Amino acid sequence: MHFLCLHGAIGNTDNITIQLGFEEYFGVGPHYRWADDGQAPEDSWIMRIRGNAAPSDDTNNEDAMRGLLGEGSCKNHPELMKYIYDALERNPEISGIIAYSEGAMAASTFILDEERRHREEGRERQIKCAMFVGGWPAMRPNSGFILADDGGEEMIDIPTLHVVGANDPFRYGSEALYDICDPDTAEYFDMGKGHVIPRSGLVIGELSNALRGLVKKTEPEE
Repeated sequence: MHFLCLHGAIGNTDNITIQLGFEEYFGVGPHYRWADDGQAPEDSWIMRIRGNAAPSDDTNNEDAMRGLLGEGSCKNHPELMKYIYDALERNPEISGIIAYSEGAMAASTFILDEERRHREEGRERQIKCAMFVGGWPAMRPNSGFILADDGGEEMIDIPTLHVVGANDPFRYGSEALYDICDPDTAEYFDMGKGHVIPRSGLVIGELSNALRGLVKKTEPEE
């Protein structure tokens, strides 16, 4: 199976290549954001996340997301969806997504849009499974994040693998994303680290097995 890989915020293609196992970490610019929240740089989601402490243990994931990020929306939703659709049309062999941090927000938003177009237009879906690493929930076109307790009916219905760090101060975002996925096909993988892409040690072997299991879920039953 071929995968489309989406980097995190303030990253780029070179960075995610390095993060997946090469020698140096910081690549050259430019560094990109997937979502434009329409705010000045100092008030953007990414700065609010970085400037606030992790929520207390008794705060649920959905309230944590609201407390930090409010009710903002993705101002570039049509452009973002077109960017991913165009990438997939140029690469028809791709049938899965691996996405990190804010890239997981973009990927999950796309999966729901592709699901909608299949339902409304009969357009064949290309993405069959997804692995989210330290992710954030999907967004609606004209409002904020999709959260499990907001009364909406959206659910990511393809098999998903959620790679979450036990020490990730932003893990409430990953868990909020997990909460809007099909509980019958969503798998939770605790890598025991922070807000990073796992690159070495025993966890890589275990994660590889989990990824193989994810792909197997997309295969027809014998």
